[in-house]
Amino acid sequence: MEAHAQAPQLERRAVGLPTAISTVFGLIVATTVLVSVGQGFSASWIFLLALAIGLLTMYMQAISFSELATLMPKAGSMNEYVRAGLGAFAGSLTVLVGYIAIQVFPTAAESLLPAIIITDFLGAGGDPKLWVTIIVVAVALLNVLGVRPFAVLEITLTAVVAVSLLAIGILGIFGLTSNDPIGPALPHIDFDMSILSGLLGLAVFTFVGLEYTCPLAEELDNPQRDMPRGMFIGLGLIAVPLVLYGIAATRYIPADKLGDPTQITNMNVAIAMFNDFGKWWMGLVSIAATVSTLNALLAGIPRLLYGMAYTNQVPRFFGYLLPATRAPVVGIVVMALIPILMNVFDAATSATFIELILAGVLGWATAYILIHITLAALRIREPNAVRPYRAPLFPVPQLIGTGLLIWAAVKIFPEPTIRDHIYRDYLYFLGISIVVAFIYNAVAQKSVTAQFRPIPLRDVYAEVEYIEQVERAIPDDPRGDTLAKP
Repeated sequence: MEAHAQAPQLERRAVGLPTAISTVFGLIVATTVLVSVGQGFSASWIFLLALAIGLLTMYMQAISFSELATLMPKAGSMNEYVRAGLGAFAGSLTVLVGYIAIQVFPTAAESLLPAIIITDFLGAGGDPKLWVTIIVVAVALLNVLGVRPFAVLEITLTAVVAVSLLAIGILGIFGLTSNDPIGPALPHIDFDMSILSGLLGLAVFTFVGLEYTCPLAEELDNPQRDMPRGMFIGLGLIAVPLVLYGIAATRYIPADKLGDPTQITNMNVAIAMFNDFGKWWMGLVSIAATVSTLNALLAGIPRLLYGMAYTNQVPRFFGYLLPATRAPVVGIVVMALIPILMNVFDAATSATFIELILAGVLGWATAYILIHITLAALRIREPNAVRPYRAPLFPVPQLIGTGLLIWAAVKIFPEPTIRDHIYRDYLYFLGISIVVAFIYNAVAQKSVTAQFRPIPLRDVYAEVEYIEQVERAIPDDPRGDTLAKP
């Protein structure tokens, strides 16, 4: 490797545990989640059981991520772990289906929902596509300013959304709202295994995204401590307000209307509880939730691509950092364009909302299974590596997590037509991802077979040492070339 002496790196030790926790919360608690949780609770306590299974699945995932993230605390995140365990091809594939697919599918729907709320509920008028562009561009510009402004906004929005959902849930459960409840919380429904299985996709979607704190590894105060705690604490903090909000929804909206996939369910719930005040309260919470989610995505994915620029798995320009703020500006711009263009070309609509979400869940599940396999591969091949966090009871969490992910994927949605569309979208993207990962790695490494060879941990650590050596050679106000040569 060769580096320009004045190439800036990500800002080291700039943020702490609150940022790690709020990144997990902010990424996961999106407007799409508020809608899908409300719709899921049309199945009453059966969806509550599905949520418990989804949360267990994600805690199993957090165990594997915690070991890998502390073993290799690099901005490359998933890619770094998987290329060490399974090779560069698998690493690239994991990024494409576990990160880029999220921008193409759920994030396209996520950015549309607050735009619809602004135009249809809050009366601002205008084209929702314009509001999508305004929201995404604003968040992108904030991320260009660097990791510290990102952290301040993420922590603030997390507090606003968490406290609001908690308040709405408690007030709704106890009937302390503007209107009287129409029935009891979690009305009776007979258990049906097919209903439970069909809801697992939505339940898993409720908690996916915990790993988005991992690309911040090089900027956290203490990554070996902050990443595991951020994931474990973040999941717990997410579960409580979402469950209370969902239970409260069952008291104010009949099951048939609650489960209507064409509705902006969270807005209906808030209006049924608090009338016009609820419309504005939930509208602002929804905007905050989406901004928080986009903020986490536009912080995490560009940093992952930045890390991949060092390993020749993406073009070198993704490694460019803006000298004044050390922000991976190219990745931020590219990732921001995806949801904007998806909406401009009408790929995201209320009719495709569930399909986009669950196609993304299948991509996430694929990446998560590869993470579990990676941990097992590294335990076998690198048994003596120093692991600051060691996954307990190996391989039990990995087997449980993989089994639950497969169950959710196979039973992704109960309605056959929508399920077929979900699998179609996922398989198209998976096929494209396989071809792109194979061709790019073959060209970049000048070898078809090299991309299937795992990278020894000693080589991964050498890359980390190289980056840190470059960092120590950088003045505080770097000038000149802004990209280290991978």
